[in-house]
Formats: sequence, structure tokens, C-alpha cells
Amino acid sequence: MASSIIRRHYPIPDLSFRDFWDICSRFQTVHPEYKNVYFTVDGFDSFLVLDEPEVSKVLKKLEGKEHRVRKYSARFYTSRTQHAEGYGVSELQYRPHTYERYLQGLNFYSDSVNKVDYYQFEEEITTNYPFNENTEPEVEFGKPCEVLALIIDIRGFSLFCEEPSIESTYTCGLMSAFYHMVNRSLQRFPPDMTKFLGDGVLAIWETTPADREIAVNVALEAALSLRNQWKKVQDSPHFSHGAPQALGAGICFGLAGHLEVGDDYIGRPINIASRLCSVCPGDRVYVDRSVPNIPLHLKKEELAAHIKPYGRHNIWAFINKDA
Repeated sequence: MASSIIRRHYPIPDLSFRDFWDICSRFQTVHPEYKNVYFTVDGFDSFLVLDEPEVSKVLKKLEGKEHRVRKYSARFYTSRTQHAEGYGVSELQYRPHTYERYLQGLNFYSDSVNKVDYYQFEEEITTNYPFNENTEPEVEFGKPCEVLALIIDIRGFSLFCEEPSIESTYTCGLMSAFYHMVNRSLQRFPPDMTKFLGDGVLAIWETTPADREIAVNVALEAALSLRNQWKKVQDSPHFSHGAPQALGAGICFGLAGHLEVGDDYIGRPINIASRLCSVCPGDRVYVDRSVPNIPLHLKKEELAAHIKPYGRHNIWAFINKDA
């Protein structure tokens, strides 16, 4: 099973070094490949122990100094040399107190354990040690910001995927070509966030008066050029079973909120861009009339689109370049 980076925090109070050592031993029991371990004890004014492999020596150096401990650390290695095949590192840390931006409790990091084995080790921690659980909801109201939202999706994608000849690996190839195509088209002024939405892409620019015009130009030019680029994907020999025929695009501008949790954006401009994209024909790009700095040389048509739940919405419709 493939390995991945794992990070965890467990709000466990009052662990002595012997308790910490016991947790380390449990980890080595579940993960015997980590036979090499080095302990470090960080005091508030200096290191009390540094890279010590023998627990008896750690206990001796700590005697009478437990009140000075800021952090216990144990670094586990699969080999004594980082040049060995399959070399991996895992680390357990315990902080007896909260200080600065660090929370009290046990932390785990690994770049080379698999989730199934780690689940077994985590079960032992949650079963054998009490947690200081915070039952209060964690609330972040977000940072108000000005955004430009662009949403592009593939028309008729769900029905296309239901065809008997279309397998999931073929669909993955088609979507990867679509994602790369969109990313390339936005590289002149990359969005602050790009999110894949199944058969679509959401791009968000957090704008200011200084860069607003650039973001609008890049988003609109990209949306208008994508039909021609998608035709190249359709004609590629990789996709002998065909591809959906058209793309839709919606663009909107306005105030939204930026959530640091998940690095996401939430707000009306994103919702409207999504609604405009959903009703946009494959040969058009729909742009909310709130979007400023529209290039004067681009031919546009004034329309009203009916979008839920907003009803009649005034927009500009731009014809794709090759239509």
C-alpha cells in the first residue's frame, strides 16, 4: 500500500517521559521497521538530552529536571543511513504545556507509514490515554475580500461517462487533459486558488484596484480560448472513444470571504459564476455585469439569464473565438 505523509495531534495531558517512552514502544511494535530511535528532551533554556538512543541514559539525565521540560521528541529511522533503500523517518513529540503557538499534547509526523498500520497504532493511543477534548465549535468568520470568480465545466459530462465504452481510466485521462489545459490558459496571471470540481474548475483571484484589470483580462481571454483548445483534446489520438462536445463558462466579481481553514473562498460572486456557467451554451461565455474593466475590443451582447435562486440576471455574453 502506498505511503503518505501523516500528521496528527492528540490533546493528552500529563505524560511523563516514561509514558512517552511507552507510546514510542507501542509505535515500534506496530512498525518494527523503525528499529532505530533517538530521544531529545528540549528544556526552556537548553537541551536536557540530545539524540540519545539509550532510554536509561535519558532517564538518568532527566532525574529532578522534569519541571524544566518543554518538549520530548523521539525520531524513528528505518535505517542508520539516509542513503539506504526505503529510508523513512517518523517522529513523536510531546509538549507538557501550551506555549507560543504550540498546543499541549502529543504530535505525530511520518513520511513513510501507511494508513492501515498507523490506524492500529492510533487505536492504542485513543484507547489507553485520556484526551482534553474541546467541545466548543471552532468558528472562523473569514476575511472579507474582493474576488473575481471563473468557473468552467464540460457540458454533458455525466451522460458521456455513462456510455458503455467509457471506463474510469479513460475518464481520468480526459479530465487530466482538461485540468492541464485550464491551468496553462491561466498561467500569465495565476489565480490565488484553483479548485477542481469533478467535471469543472473554479479559479479565484483575490483582486485589488492595482491588479483587477489584469485578472479580468486573463480570466476572460482564457475562457474565450478554451473552446479551440478543447477541440485539440477531442481530436487527440488518446481519445478514440470521443469526448463531450462543449464547455461552459461563467465569470462574476464582488465581495467574498476567505477561509484560512482549507484555504477556500465563499460568497455570492462564486455562486453566481457557478449558476451562469450552468446555463451558458457551449459557444458562449457568460459574464455578470458587475465585472469591471472589460476589454473594449471584445464584442459582447447584452442578455438576461434566468438563474436560480436569483431569477432574471443581467449579463454580457461573449462568443467563443472559433464559433
